[in-house]
Amino acid sequence: MKKLSILTLVLMTGLNLAGQDFSVSSIDPELTEDADAVIRYHEGEFEILSISKARYKVRKAVTVLNKDGSHNGVVSVGHDKLIKITDFSVNKYDENGERTFKAKSSDFTEESSTSGGTFFDDSRVTWIDVRQDDFPYTVEYEYEISFKYLYSIPDWRFVPNIDESVEFSKYTLISPNELKPRYLSKNIDDPILSSAEGKVIMTWELKNSKGNSYEPYTESIYKNTPHVVASPGKFEFEGYQGDLSTWSGMANWQNELNKERDELSTETIEKLKVMTDGLSEREKVKKVYEYVQANTRYVSVQLGIGGFQPFPANFVDTEGYGDCKALSFYTQSLLKNLGIKAHYTWVYGGDNPPPVNEDFPDDTFNHIILCVPMEKDTVWLECTSQTKPFGYMGSFTDDRDVFVITDDGGKIVRTPKYDLEDNIQISKAEVEIDENGNAKVDVKNSYKGLKYEYRGLSYTINLGDDKHKEWLEKNIDIPSFTISNYTFTNQKESIPTAEIEAQLLVNKLSSKSGTRFFLQPNLMNRNTFIPNKDDERENSIFVDYTYQEQDSITYKLPAGHAVESFFDPVEINSEFGSYRAEIKKIDENSILYVRSFKQFEGKFPNTAYENFIDFHKKVVRADKRRISFKKKT
Repeated sequence: MKKLSILTLVLMTGLNLAGQDFSVSSIDPELTEDADAVIRYHEGEFEILSISKARYKVRKAVTVLNKDGSHNGVVSVGHDKLIKITDFSVNKYDENGERTFKAKSSDFTEESSTSGGTFFDDSRVTWIDVRQDDFPYTVEYEYEISFKYLYSIPDWRFVPNIDESVEFSKYTLISPNELKPRYLSKNIDDPILSSAEGKVIMTWELKNSKGNSYEPYTESIYKNTPHVVASPGKFEFEGYQGDLSTWSGMANWQNELNKERDELSTETIEKLKVMTDGLSEREKVKKVYEYVQANTRYVSVQLGIGGFQPFPANFVDTEGYGDCKALSFYTQSLLKNLGIKAHYTWVYGGDNPPPVNEDFPDDTFNHIILCVPMEKDTVWLECTSQTKPFGYMGSFTDDRDVFVITDDGGKIVRTPKYDLEDNIQISKAEVEIDENGNAKVDVKNSYKGLKYEYRGLSYTINLGDDKHKEWLEKNIDIPSFTISNYTFTNQKESIPTAEIEAQLLVNKLSSKSGTRFFLQPNLMNRNTFIPNKDDERENSIFVDYTYQEQDSITYKLPAGHAVESFFDPVEINSEFGSYRAEIKKIDENSILYVRSFKQFEGKFPNTAYENFIDFHKKVVRADKRRISFKKKT
């Protein structure tokens, strides 16, 4: 992955300073109400020393009130060859504020923070775990780290977690006048400014803030809580100077890192031309993409400037591996030799991407993809995956602002969004019930768009039969069944579809009472989720995913049996979605169950939360409806 612009630093919780009363009784009772922890103080000071050096001090004390706040008992600091820990201390206090533990050097653990897919990385983490089961207690820590580069400045979250209150939080930025960083104050006043000895000092403070409780279907906590975003202007990173104060400056820096690294061997270029001869431009892009997928694998690189600079294209071509930077740059180089322009693109991959502010240039990205403008549309390429369909972004990088780097600068654009008509799950089944209530079921399901990723299907579909069967066994919501046969089909389009056909033997699909059988006709797609009741909902309702389901199931009843009772058609319409289900009679012993469900995305006022619950209750109730049938006399 592209190295995160927020420093390679992991904080899992807290620390303290001498001279403060840490007794729990000294906390304002209002701050402990419904809280998992109370931050007694949290102070950060980031000082820019030069264009290539900085230091960062953090002091924190947090009182852990219950098990849900226990993550505050683990303190962790990341470091590498360019980030050095110069001080690290940890203390712990009981509920009366008496110190019960002072960490010795032997109490800390240092280990690699490298994940299994990262081969080139010197990232380390030093950590300590002082959690206990006896509550409350207070953890206090202090650390200082030095940076041998100036590329990013840590954001400051005054309220770092839900269900945590804050007594005091303070953030200070110090810099020489000529290197004054840019900043955004979000949900908090602008800083207090002062100066001393040719330095500018900016300070933000927050006092006595009651924590926010968790509420489902809510935007990220950082949307509405106070925090500061800061970024340097001029900087140097391992000999490469740049300017982050403009988007074009950021693009120029990346272009300088990529400069003269796109050469490929004559042999590869000739092979490329033969491979794509006679194809249209779009077909050539697809051919190159599939060639990269077939001939390379993903290996993460996070060594210093290697977190930003891709391997040379020739290296990837020869060795067959690289990270997102290298594989994207390699694909770009291949396309360049076919006369096709592709743009190296910064993106944040994952859930809750940070906002990109066109008026505040800042590297909030963690991943690289390719943007390929075509005559009629734009193709986006995720070059790290060996299996992802050509042109499909998926939920990892869809519908977000990205920074497309061009030869003469860069621009902010939006990646494709998958809408209601793209994200479709279709279920069709034929069910034959015997006189004991058991059934044979032939089912054909298709999962399109973001539904292609349903419960890991997009990954599983590229594996073998054993994994396919395992997926079916875990994801068919029928209590008791065996699988007699199944097939998986992968339609790898830009909006892909996974198709599954399966034959099942279902035990006691319909229950029997006397001479009657009872059946829930919604066989495999029952909605069971109802949001928790909340009479004091504070946040807006945020639904970020839209999709639809279409179910059609034919039931053939046992010979001599007929439906005794139907339910009337059910129709539910709401600003949150729509639902319809009905039973249709085909002949004397055959019926058709038809169901449709749509979830709408959007941001809705908190006052609509009761209606939101009511909509889901009605859908759950409708999906539970039953019919009965019995033997004709």
